[in-house]
Amino acid sequence: MSDFFDLILSNRIYLAIAICIVGGIIFFIIKKMIKFIIYAIIILAAFLAYLHYSGDSVNPTIEPVEQAVKKVK
Repeated sequence: MSDFFDLILSNRIYLAIAICIVGGIIFFIIKKMIKFIIYAIIILAAFLAYLHYSGDSVNPTIEPVEQAVKKVK
């Protein structure tokens, strides 16, 4: 395995290719995470809007989640 890293580090072309591949992987992972966060925020906003317009309170909805989190701790 050490020979593999020595080969990549000693040759500039291999190093450039490796940097491009790692950069692309990191870019796609960050892109997926941002997309997931945006979807989660949209779903949360829609849920809160539904609770607001239906006249329900957020507290009874959140209490079971708070109790489950306290159990885990």
